[in-house]
Amino acid sequence: MRLNPKGMASSTMYKLDGDREQSGGAIGLFRSEATMSDDVCFEILARLPVEALFRFSCVSREWHRLISDDYLRWRLPLLASAVFYRCGDGESEKPRFACTSRGSLRECSLEFFPFHRSSAIVDCCHGLLLSYSSFHSMFYVVSPITMRWVELPRPPKRAQLSVLAFDPRHSSEYKVVAFTGWLPRGAELMVFASETGRWAERSVQWGLDPDAMTTTLRYFAGTLYILAHPNYAVAVDLGDDSVCRLIELPEAMKHGARLDMSAGGLQYACNDGGRLRVWMHNESSGGGWVLKHSVNVNGAVVALHPEREVAYLRADWKLVSYDLRKNKVEEVLEMEEERETACYVVNMWLFPFSRHMSDCLATRTVVETYPSDAKEYSV
Repeated sequence: MRLNPKGMASSTMYKLDGDREQSGGAIGLFRSEATMSDDVCFEILARLPVEALFRFSCVSREWHRLISDDYLRWRLPLLASAVFYRCGDGESEKPRFACTSRGSLRECSLEFFPFHRSSAIVDCCHGLLLSYSSFHSMFYVVSPITMRWVELPRPPKRAQLSVLAFDPRHSSEYKVVAFTGWLPRGAELMVFASETGRWAERSVQWGLDPDAMTTTLRYFAGTLYILAHPNYAVAVDLGDDSVCRLIELPEAMKHGARLDMSAGGLQYACNDGGRLRVWMHNESSGGGWVLKHSVNVNGAVVALHPEREVAYLRADWKLVSYDLRKNKVEEVLEMEEERETACYVVNMWLFPFSRHMSDCLATRTVVETYPSDAKEYSV
């Protein structure tokens, strides 16, 4: 089934070759390269709501080029997403997804996804949600911003722990990793690849007891990293061979520790007793760790900025950014309304704006090649 871009301004229509059929609204500003420089366009685009940028990237090749530019992507703030379960209003089982880039959470309806009540959101990666129905043993990948979703083929085995693996900096394809059983020193898993549309069963040996593994998992550039007690990160290559290696952490793992890919390298962060420490893994020096920052600041580590030396912390219903170079704290968003309405945060993810963020589902016209038991839907 073919997916079609949607969400254009109702008074304006464009051909894919960039010719303007009617003028209307702010879109009329961008008539051609001759009338406005890229620098001016970037300044205007950076002030638009992020949702509008996803829609406008479908207008023409020229617009797609402007919005895909790395400079614009660097200028745009991180998006924050959260899943809530409201308490006390009779809808405690209804998940809430919120997205923001302007200092407060704005609820994004999941009503377009027909299984949002019968499935649970189990992971989020760069703006895509992974939803799982335990009753039907079915997975769904959902793009809440573009309101597209895809149903994956039924996996051959029942999943116990599932991860969405999507790194748009390296590929517009995604994978779903489902752990189906535990071995004495490893695990059995299934890997779904959007490129092939099929599940593949594999066994991995990582040399640690399964009880040592945590549910803190991160995916970067084809490798799944799993934090493990007492002081390890397990790196699982999701290629055909599924090779595993152990990376020794710089210290015993603390509660709330995080792995992230930031500034081009693997980084480990933890906040213990109000002391935030950030290490970078140095592959060139035998795989050792280098302590980059050690500062006094309160708050649980949520994420590290993928390109800048900035840590995101959560404390007292607020998300703040801490510039590790300038020692500067800024409030990103406040969840005062959620606290007043007796919500509690089940999980929170951060992801940067990316031109590839929903390429695999919606921001371009695509034809998927999954087997006949896979389905796609657009609204």
